[in-house]
Amino acid sequence: MSLAPVRPDALAEPTHRVGPGWVALYVLANAGMYIPMLVPTTFLMPEQIARIDPEGKVGSYAWVSMMGAISGIVIAPLAGALCDRTTGRFGRRRPWMIAGSLVCMAALVCTGVQTTVVGVALGTLVLSAGFMIIGAGLAPVVPDRVPVGQRGVVLGWATVPQAGGLIVGGLLIGLVAGFSAQYVLMAAFPLLIVLFAVVSKDPPLPDSHREPFSLRGFLDGYRISPRRHPDFVWAMGSRFVMGLGYGLGTLYMPYFLDDVLHYEQLFPGRSTEDGLLIVIGVNCLATISTVVLSGWLSDRLGRRRMLVFLGGVTMAVAAIPLALSPTWTMTLVAAVILGLGYGVYLAVDTALVTEVLPTSANRGKDMALANLMTSLPYVLVPPIASVVLGELGGYRSLFLCSAAMSLLGAALVWKVTSVR
Repeated sequence: MSLAPVRPDALAEPTHRVGPGWVALYVLANAGMYIPMLVPTTFLMPEQIARIDPEGKVGSYAWVSMMGAISGIVIAPLAGALCDRTTGRFGRRRPWMIAGSLVCMAALVCTGVQTTVVGVALGTLVLSAGFMIIGAGLAPVVPDRVPVGQRGVVLGWATVPQAGGLIVGGLLIGLVAGFSAQYVLMAAFPLLIVLFAVVSKDPPLPDSHREPFSLRGFLDGYRISPRRHPDFVWAMGSRFVMGLGYGLGTLYMPYFLDDVLHYEQLFPGRSTEDGLLIVIGVNCLATISTVVLSGWLSDRLGRRRMLVFLGGVTMAVAAIPLALSPTWTMTLVAAVILGLGYGVYLAVDTALVTEVLPTSANRGKDMALANLMTSLPYVLVPPIASVVLGELGGYRSLFLCSAAMSLLGAALVWKVTSVR
């Protein structure tokens, strides 16, 4: 099938800068996605599983985390590919953002009433699928609408909810009692995505420009040619390794506070959840302090690789204090260092990825693959962490592994040659 020669607005490279109103709505949409994505897995699910299965909580939480990550392996690129090919007067991205929001809202409400590990795992599976559907429409909005020279600062602002959402969400769930009510509260946030989808411009894709879809072609989409698109492949590889390092260093923090620091004995009258909220708060504030500035700086300097590298190295350094001296003070120090590095890495790396996408016609699928590289490591983190914690030295070795992966991920970004 040959495509029409005139490129429609839906496939054109953006040239007009977006205004502050659009950026504000996009930031709210990201809040609607990241707060209900991060808060349940950080605060609610670990405690929920610990109450259901106190003796086997580490293994059960690992299994639940893997279920959520596995669902994204198929759903993310499939939803992205179908989103790229969606025609109709409502646009390409809008239907997916709205449909995914509804799925997430239903999954959150259902997960809150589960009393078995299997039930929580199934809820996580559906919830993850819903977020992948949202991401299929939301992630390519930036390369669709924002010119290259503005992407760093826009993504910097857009990642503030990802950086600070845990503070807001953690404080909000503290205002309501019971898992059911807390999950329902989280289920209200995707309405912000619906608002952005309804208000924002989404040029429709003409039928004449709709690329054919086939299962074979979809499976081929997993195999991005290193020869034809080497920079995109290296960028995804860097993301995957960085995600592995970040996951190894953070996923088991609730159990580290409980089992190693014995937080409730260290601070009588306080719960482990209180300590986790403090650690996350310190980390998020440090992240927010650098995320917008680093994005803006990458636009001004036109140098993204150096900032991504520096952010990754800083994240690696953050794991060293916890490996050498696992104390409450060092936990807070590590949280600050990790936040500073993560803030630099977060926005700039995403801006870098948008510059190496293989084709404009497949932005949704390609962004889904790139974002999958940040969630796919969580399939490997639980089994790796279980082995390291059980047989290879405990949490000290786990944090050293985290540092090594972050260093490797930072180094791989230099293999991207088409972006400065």
